[in-house]
Amino acid sequence: MITSTRHPLVQAFRRVGAHSRRDPAGRMLLDGPRLIAEALDAGLAVSDALVAAPVATARLAPLVARLRHSGARVHEAAPRVVEAAGTVVTSQGIVALAARPAEASDAVLDDPGLVLLVADGVQDPGNLGTMMRTALAAGATAVALTEETADPFQPKALRAAMGAAFRLPVLRLATVALRASLVARRVRIVVADPRGPLDYLAAPLDPPAAIVIGNEASGPDPAWAPVGVGVRIPLFGPVESLNAAVAAAVLLYEVARRRAGGRRA
Repeated sequence: MITSTRHPLVQAFRRVGAHSRRDPAGRMLLDGPRLIAEALDAGLAVSDALVAAPVATARLAPLVARLRHSGARVHEAAPRVVEAAGTVVTSQGIVALAARPAEASDAVLDDPGLVLLVADGVQDPGNLGTMMRTALAAGATAVALTEETADPFQPKALRAAMGAAFRLPVLRLATVALRASLVARRVRIVVADPRGPLDYLAAPLDPPAAIVIGNEASGPDPAWAPVGVGVRIPLFGPVESLNAAVAAAVLLYEVARRRAGGRRA
């Protein structure tokens, strides 16, 4: 039974949870039973788990059994210790450390049915996680992250993605390299831009296609302009732009609608 928040293992949990960028050891913090179960379902290696005793130990018995069967070390701890090791306001009684999924290679861009979500400098982890969850729901085939984009495997992003980060291929490339890879493969590049010349309903969105969502404050990198089509989502109220995750959802679901045979005349 771990009873001190100063325990070395608890301190390791806290260090991983505090990282806003990639953990040097390649670990991620999973806060709560759902994320842990999603990671196990995806075949990820969970090294250690802290479970609050005694109540949570009984309530979470099936998950604890899965963790032990997978080879994870499960440690009972006082509830306040588990709370200190996690990152949420209200602890769900269990946290774990797991290996991050391996990054995808640019070979995923060769898919003729490619629907790629490009998060171009998206810095808010909640936005990024929501975008990834939406991408999975809308049938996207991969996600690409450019430089300065938040870490999709930090706690806030993982909670917003609700397991999508474990199910979608994720690759990270510099903008210039990603742009060159897409152009070489003749992928249609659509750039969300509130000042874009083309209404999104008239945009070329047939796969293979890449949908670029830019930084929340400054928008898409100007490097996309020469190779992409700027598309706008109409705004009928007095606002300057949509939230990045909302814009991604509108465009991804327009792709899904067309693929389902709902193309407008």
